Amino acid sequence: MPNTTPADGCYWTRTAPHHPFPTHTSPIEVDVAIVGGGIVGVIAARLLKDRGQRVAVVEACGVGRGVTGRSTAKVTAQHALVLSRIEDRHGQDAARCYAEANRAGVALIAELVGRHGIACAFEPAPAVVYATSADGAERIRAEAAAARRAGLAMELSEDAGLPYSVTSALRLDGQFQFHPVHFVTGLAATIPGDGSHVFEQTRVVSWDEQGIETAQGRISAPRVIMATHLPLGQVGQFHAHNAPHMHAIIAASVAPERAPHVMAISADEPKRSVRGHVAADGAAMLIATGPTFKHGDAEEEAKAFADLEKFAVEHFGAGEPIYRWTNEDYTPRDGLPYVGWAGGAGDSPLVATGFDAWGISNGAAAATILADLATDRDNPWAGLFDASRHSAKGLGTMAAEGLEVAKDLVAGHLDSHSGKAGEIDPGGAAIVEIDGRATGIYRDPAGRAHAVSAVCTHMGCLLGWNPVDRSWDCSCHGSRFAIDGAVLHGPAIEPLAPVRIEQEEPA
Repeated sequence: MPNTTPADGCYWTRTAPHHPFPTHTSPIEVDVAIVGGGIVGVIAARLLKDRGQRVAVVEACGVGRGVTGRSTAKVTAQHALVLSRIEDRHGQDAARCYAEANRAGVALIAELVGRHGIACAFEPAPAVVYATSADGAERIRAEAAAARRAGLAMELSEDAGLPYSVTSALRLDGQFQFHPVHFVTGLAATIPGDGSHVFEQTRVVSWDEQGIETAQGRISAPRVIMATHLPLGQVGQFHAHNAPHMHAIIAASVAPERAPHVMAISADEPKRSVRGHVAADGAAMLIATGPTFKHGDAEEEAKAFADLEKFAVEHFGAGEPIYRWTNEDYTPRDGLPYVGWAGGAGDSPLVATGFDAWGISNGAAAATILADLATDRDNPWAGLFDASRHSAKGLGTMAAEGLEVAKDLVAGHLDSHSGKAGEIDPGGAAIVEIDGRATGIYRDPAGRAHAVSAVCTHMGCLLGWNPVDRSWDCSCHGSRFAIDGAVLHGPAIEPLAPVRIEQEEPA
């Protein structure tokens, strides 16, 4: 089966060799079937196997190479200004519970790295959120107070450890950074055997209370965990409770003395997130993330990268980025992740979603909750993160997002529906109307056109082009597709239909 990873400019996935996990080939029976081979699915599998459970991790593309492997890979319980926001919306107990879960998530990752001897560039690094404005400084002081009440020992400072001035900074020591693909694949390699399995290049096509169905056959299991970033299809209707967004990421060489020694994120807009990394050859690297944008908005994507690259040059003396990639996440409507039973306890999939760009420590905490629920154990954080909760908080924001979704469903990028395939330059893409159908056409550098339906198979939204990752992305619910139509990211399950066109020479 061909690898359906997108055109890959991601530093972490490019610098991690593929681990030879097999595809699923015949029916098997396990205690827990886990859909998704990222940090949530793999840690949950390890925890469950430690409890004597037989598990099967099933990954559609490459283990560790999805959203986890495309992150900035900060292992920290400091999530910008999240504690003050949670406290405002849900109260002090909720903020304390969130902090406790994420502190435990950091500790669990550190313990797994040590216990299994995982070589993943795991190293200590303080986390810092900083402001460059008076308003931002005030919000940092509010976060410091909320962190103190939540039991996280953060320290206020006027020095963020960055090569530019700030008005205030909040520092949390005892945090870490790592190579995310090496961590996930290294941990996944400890799972096979004794009735447990890890499969990749294996797409799940359906599921029920007795297990999952892949293209190659049945995996029977009384418990199913859907660790797919956003649950697939219509499970739990989580696509209606989470707003998707994309962000730009670069990796660039910097002089060792100018590489950041902290994991920093700005409290002010435009959003800046930076960390350092030492490459295998000893070169100092800057990993930086910039402003967010909607899926498939090529113009805003280009602006985000231009803004980020200018910032990296001006403040860190960075060279031309060696790697450019995008990643995505979901903002939950009430500001808290959804982790647990998608519907009624025991008769629906277990899910984890809505990490709002903080999926490393949240992912480890979520894996713990899921492992506990799958084995009928109590968990102290399960109530706060309860995936089946019905909260009115955040409905206004989600209603506004719904209006944007409706626009895409009805009209989409109508101004792109013109022209001919032959007018697309090599390396370019456009949505063209062919026989009354919106068709996405990408012309590769050799000049050959690749044409697929430009309508998302999840709920019919029109797709947009991602020029950096060379993928067709859905702004409604975050599904992503390769140039041949293969699903790269759900909630979509079905690939885009191919469209036959006459190959035209570019104008």
